[in-house]
Amino acid sequence: MWKYPDRTIIQMPQSIHFANEALKEYAKRSIGRHRNFFLMTRDDQSFELARANFDCEVESGPDTAFGIETLKPFEADPLRVLYVMQPLEDDVDIAGARAIVDGPLTNWINGPGRLSRMRTSSVVSSALRYGFSRSAMMVQHREEVAARYVDYGVRILSGAQRIITNHLHGHILCLLLNKPHIAVARDGSRLHAFISSQTGDSPLVEKATNASEIFAAMSRLPYEIGGTWYKSSRPMNLSPSIPTPDLVPQPSTV
Repeated sequence: MWKYPDRTIIQMPQSIHFANEALKEYAKRSIGRHRNFFLMTRDDQSFELARANFDCEVESGPDTAFGIETLKPFEADPLRVLYVMQPLEDDVDIAGARAIVDGPLTNWINGPGRLSRMRTSSVVSSALRYGFSRSAMMVQHREEVAARYVDYGVRILSGAQRIITNHLHGHILCLLLNKPHIAVARDGSRLHAFISSQTGDSPLVEKATNASEIFAAMSRLPYEIGGTWYKSSRPMNLSPSIPTPDLVPQPSTV
């Protein structure tokens, strides 16, 4: 913000968390000095924090990952349960969870290094669209890297019948792939706050706060037989698209 004091800066929807009060105060001062900062949050918890502390316009909206729309799984060997877990300091006991509901464990955040490498295709595509401009090549490269990471995540999730995750974008990809899953995190977590604010109406997700809750949550997930979705032995209509709330204007703190 100090570098562009005269430009409008828009923060796309994010969750807000500060490790300590000093960092929150630093953000508060920086936003207050800029005077042309527009903040979007993706959960009610973050919205209330921003509205109470920051001198800027604040609105609530869905995570931009929903702009990808519905995804089609890749062909993959079937897998009953898959854990997609980020190692977090205050998270649940992953080993304990796997002792109750067994399944392989992966963390697909970083992916192989080849995903982020500049490829000849980026240079060619950029040249055809914009000419030989370095900035245009970098834009094209970043677009292609983003698409590669999405494909990488989809390939990992495609074969699983049930997914257990503590990762927000793991949750979102599961929704976009029509994958029943459990979002496991501590009480008051940003993941559960997001689900409560944005996606909790979906029958595809159940929440759990510890290893012992996972088994019960698993039994509440819907299942698919012959193209029909069931929950508790009853057929249900599961839309292939995931509705998300529109951008919701909220009272500004300005």
